[in-house]
Formats: sequence, C-alpha cells, structure tokens
Amino acid sequence: MAIFHFAAQVITRSDGGNAVAAAAYRAGMRFSCARTGLVFNSTRKREVAYRAILAPQGAAAWVFDRPQLWNQVEAIETRANSQLAREVEVALPIELTHAQHIALLHGYVNEHFVSLGMVADIALHAKTGNPHAHIMLTLRDVEAEGFGGKRRDWNSPALVTRWREAWANACNAALESAGRVERIDHRSNLGRGIDLPATVHQGRRTHANAEAWNARAEYNAWVQTQVELTKVRADVARVQSQIVDLTSTITEALAERDAKRAGSASSATIVPTAPATPITPRIWTPASDVLTRDFSVAGVIARRSSGACGPTSPIHRSTPQPEVSHVSDGFIQGDKPC
Repeated sequence: MAIFHFAAQVITRSDGGNAVAAAAYRAGMRFSCARTGLVFNSTRKREVAYRAILAPQGAAAWVFDRPQLWNQVEAIETRANSQLAREVEVALPIELTHAQHIALLHGYVNEHFVSLGMVADIALHAKTGNPHAHIMLTLRDVEAEGFGGKRRDWNSPALVTRWREAWANACNAALESAGRVERIDHRSNLGRGIDLPATVHQGRRTHANAEAWNARAEYNAWVQTQVELTKVRADVARVQSQIVDLTSTITEALAERDAKRAGSASSATIVPTAPATPITPRIWTPASDVLTRDFSVAGVIARRSSGACGPTSPIHRSTPQPEVSHVSDGFIQGDKPC
C-alpha cells in the first residue's frame, strides 16, 4: 500500500560526500570528477528507470549536462566542509503506474524547487515493492556561465516542513485522479494521535553497517506489525459495533411486528359485555294450570295474599290494580261500570 516517506539531507564534503559521485550513483551512470580525478561507475545499477534534469526557465544549456552540472558544483565549492547539494528522497505510491510517477515528480519538483531557482536532478528507481526517487538540488543561483551566490533561505526548516506536507498532498491528488482510495499522511504518529513509535530510516546496507542495518530492519518490522495489529483491532471494534447496531434493529423490528399482530387480533375479537340491568327470565304458567285456576274474587284475593301472583305470574301487573267492590246486584265493579 502507499506509504509516506520524505527525507531531506545536505551532501557535505566534510562527511566524505562528492556531488559527482552522488549523481553517478543515483543516475546509475559513469562520471569522472575533475577535482579529484576519480571515476565513479554505477552502471551496474539496474533499477534506475528514469532520469531528468529540470531547471528554471532561461537556464543555460550546461545545466542539463549531468556530469558538467555536478563538476561545476565541485569546482565552486572549495572549502573542506562545503555543502555541495541537497538531496530529497521520496517514496512513490505503488498504486500508480510508471507514467503517473513521472508526472507526479515533474509537477511537484517544478512547483516547489525549480520555481525557487534550483536545478533539480531526478532519478527514479523502480525497485520492486519500493519505487522511489532521488532528487538532487543545487544550493546556489544559476547564472549563464556558472553558479552565483548561495541561497541560505533554502535551508529554512520551515521550508522543509512545507515540502513534506506538499509531497503528501501531491501524492494524494495523484491517487485520487487515478481512482484510488489509498491516502498518505505526512504527520508523525504523535501528530495523528497514534500511540505507536515511528520507524527509523534504514538507509543503504553495506558490509560496514550490516549489523546496524539489520537491527533497524528488525525494529521497523516490529513497528509495522504493531501498526497492522492496531488496524486489525480497530476493524474488530467496528464490526462488533455494527453487530450491536444490527441486533438492536432486528429486536426493534420484531417488537413492532408483534405489536401490530396483537393490535389486529384485539380488533377482530368481539368480547361479550353484560347488560347494564340484569334480565330475569319470565316463568310461564302451563295452560292446564290456568284453566283449572279459580278466578273468583275470593280465589284471586287468596292467591294474592299467599304470594302466588308474584312477579313471575302471568297475571302480575306492574301498575296498581283498580279497587274491586261488590254492588248489590252481585257484579264486580271497579273504577268503571262493568
């Protein structure tokens, strides 16, 4: 996956540096140093996939001749502790193609180095699994016949910080244009709120530094393992959260379904209700009993006195009965003449 790597250093003579040797190694070419008489042959370096020199508009033709450019640097820097060149090393997103790497480098170098007046010597190394580029930069103004004065303002730490961020932004823009979702971040682990140590730069492995290089490689592998473990833990936590959310959603859906079912059942069932006033069934007297009944005045009075004409009797009336009197002729007479 795409990683962020941006390393800036100054090549100095006091550290054994030589601008011609550095350019020959990075470009995979064979150069002779006029100042020392030494020949530096790096033609066996097969991983160099692209070389280019970018210079400000109107620059003299000699700056585009790689051995002449860096021999001029060696010639003008006469002190034993002279600063010869600045080198910027960047990792290229593995998700991009070779052509996209070249376009990314040209755009970034022109905008942030050449625009300030620097000459930039680019060497793209297409190392398997680790495509990267070396950018050697001049430290002086370029004039028609050679170099001018040194530019101390190019040594500002704040400028290097801006270059780092700009490289991350340029890579992310290139990834987005290529339709990729990967992104890189120039900030440190601490700046991103990640409680993990940072990796260390391994550099080039030689016989002299083999033990230290192996130790750095082991340390970086451990850090990378911790980073991957942190990502796995974050993925597990995210999946667990999604499971909890899904479980809650299913539970709510089931509860809503059960509530709807209960409501439908209650509306479809008619529950009988008792009448406000209890109804007492009427008991009818058999017809045979009625036919043999004594309907004389004395018989009626006797039945009423004994309660035989209760509320269930067919002759019971809820309204008061008229008074019965006997006239001299023997007929029953109430409130109306019979």
